[in-house]
Amino acid sequence: MKAFISGAAGALGQEVVRQLRRAKAKFLATDIKQLDITDFQKTSKVLFDYRPDVILHFAAVSDVDGCETDRDRALRVNGLSTMGLAIIAKRLRAKMLYTSTNCVFSGAGEDAYTEYSRPDPVNEYGRTKLLGESYVKDICDRYFIVRTSWLFGRNAKTYLSRFLAEEKKPASINVICDQFASLTYVEHLAEAILRIVKSENYGIYHIVNSGIASWLDFVLRAKKIMRFRTTIRAIKIEELNLPAKRPRYSPLASHNYEYLFSCQMKTWEEGLNEYITLLLRKP
Repeated sequence: MKAFISGAAGALGQEVVRQLRRAKAKFLATDIKQLDITDFQKTSKVLFDYRPDVILHFAAVSDVDGCETDRDRALRVNGLSTMGLAIIAKRLRAKMLYTSTNCVFSGAGEDAYTEYSRPDPVNEYGRTKLLGESYVKDICDRYFIVRTSWLFGRNAKTYLSRFLAEEKKPASINVICDQFASLTYVEHLAEAILRIVKSENYGIYHIVNSGIASWLDFVLRAKKIMRFRTTIRAIKIEELNLPAKRPRYSPLASHNYEYLFSCQMKTWEEGLNEYITLLLRKP
């Protein structure tokens, strides 16, 4: 497999690169410093020179509030650049894997969303990622769309993932208690993505750790294991007055992956245990 990676500096990109290096696979890893994927002509030249077998498209504006306040940037990066990469993938006859999000759903239901649930985003981030999905489906012949949710682990930018990695923790933190979704350990997500992309099982996948939780559940379990002294204050999402609306209940069910690959995703608790073991192993 000869892969091109966008968004290689993100947590998922770094983990995929680490696993590809371990497998001694060929890849070209890029991020905004190496290649601005909103520049279609430049991106076309790079990919046609490299001629990958697979395009792993991880680059995105994932700041939910940032997408709400700068909608043009969200459209260019999450939507139009995805259209450009899909066109290039079709011309190269390459596979394309695009990562999407649970934010394509409204969060108004009471059940986990499957790959066949109807998207209905409530914020600009979800709308632009769904637009990216539409371009991939409409343009590519050989595509994988991987929706995921609430990443944690090595290099993850999420607030509580970074909090766990801090050696000197604050005396107290506020944690949202009334928003529920699936948690995803980035190492498990990368493993699943590399398994999927080597196959011919095209379509939409939900890749998350099993189980449903709030960020409060996550940090309280981490506190029990790590025994840090930080006081955890439960707050409701309305108290933060955020620019973008969030889905309140948006867990994902990994039906397609489990059926097509005979793989059961580990629980988020198992992923958290692995992450904490990694943190405690650091010198």
